[in-house]
Amino acid sequence: MLVSKLARMTVSWLAVTAMTAATAGLVLSSEARAATTPYQTTGRLNVRTGPSTSQTILTTLDKGAVVLATGSVSKDWLPISFSGTTAYVFADYVKKTTSTTPATVGLAGKKTTTANVNERTAAALTSTVVKVIKKGTTVSVTGRVSGDFTEIKDGSAIRWLYTQYVSQDVDPTPDPSPAPPSDDDPVTSDDTGVATATTTTLLTLRESALSTSTSLGNVPQGATVTLTGKHTGTYSQVVYNKVTGWILTGYFKVKADSTSGIVSTTIPVATGKVWVNATGVNMRTDSNVESAKVTVLSYATELSTTGVTKNKYTTVIYDGTIRWVYDQYLSRTAIDPTKDLGSTSLNKLEKYGKAAVVEVRENFPQIVTIGGWRSGSKYSSDHPNGRAIDIMIPNYKSNKALGDKIADWVIKNGNRLHVTYLIWYQRNYRLSRGSWVKMANRGSDNQNHKNHVHVSFYAS
Repeated sequence: MLVSKLARMTVSWLAVTAMTAATAGLVLSSEARAATTPYQTTGRLNVRTGPSTSQTILTTLDKGAVVLATGSVSKDWLPISFSGTTAYVFADYVKKTTSTTPATVGLAGKKTTTANVNERTAAALTSTVVKVIKKGTTVSVTGRVSGDFTEIKDGSAIRWLYTQYVSQDVDPTPDPSPAPPSDDDPVTSDDTGVATATTTTLLTLRESALSTSTSLGNVPQGATVTLTGKHTGTYSQVVYNKVTGWILTGYFKVKADSTSGIVSTTIPVATGKVWVNATGVNMRTDSNVESAKVTVLSYATELSTTGVTKNKYTTVIYDGTIRWVYDQYLSRTAIDPTKDLGSTSLNKLEKYGKAAVVEVRENFPQIVTIGGWRSGSKYSSDHPNGRAIDIMIPNYKSNKALGDKIADWVIKNGNRLHVTYLIWYQRNYRLSRGSWVKMANRGSDNQNHKNHVHVSFYAS
């Protein structure tokens, strides 16, 4: 092929750029040309080698991921392009989309450049060239593509390479560079840990103990990880290839390692997943209503289960141990967390508000009441238009620290959450301004926003 001959030539980066522009769109395989219909996932979803739940799981996609279909739905399964071949996802959990979000078409991991290639700031030939990557360089791919470009991570930055100059085969081992520890969880990659374990399925290694946090790569089935002994909710902290991150608890088997001195510990092994189908569901230490309450679960919370049911309670794995939830409040099929948020007020929100409600509940389980849409508002049209939420602070007169923490979290994640401004404790913070401004006294703690954090969003 013309491209293969040119790739073997010694050319300057200017020549590579010119060749890229000239050949863009002319070397796609027949499968890639067919995979043009984008679908977006409505919940966490397994990608399998065949159209059956008995087929091998290649990876698990988060809610909102975009995939490219290679054909039509057949017997509840949609064929998609994945890692250079056809894979399958369950059609009930995807919908057609016009989203311009980069599509997930393969595993995260490492690939090799097959020619000198420009590293760009965006998936376009008109975008800025950051540097030229030499032929034969190993790069960290995210598994996503946009048009003719492949997404990579260069340190903490997202960059783009022309797909034609990146190898097809991927090594799913994550980048060995250690991930920076979070402020509240300073675990280093040098920790010896408390036990070693073997993964029982392909898992995503995440930056924090949330399904919405950044992926640090994939941990393949059968890999050995080191447990740090820390568990939060449905996640356990591990070290894999010198990278510290979080994986779903229950999908690994603990083993003793006499040579390293690491001792064995007992971690329940999951047989599947369940989802909470109601709001404010209690998790307990035992299978009866008299047992101690561990926490209150939000609607659509995903949990791993060992499959044991007793006294109408089902075992779930939480904080690295067995807990119990009343079976009536559990679903065996995935639930879209934004489909029913538990009240008319929240269900009438636009999508940015709904997504924020899900994240607030996941990050701050202390919050039990959130307001959303209402028919009228004295001060703005955000609530009537479904573009604002009120995060009510329990025992607010003695709990200002929680409101401060939530406000700081909203500001830190404001651009990603599409926030325009927030109000807390008689102050207004507009993201475009980047600072707090004191507000006039409106007469009561509620009107002065001392009992809740108000968050407004852009129109979606």
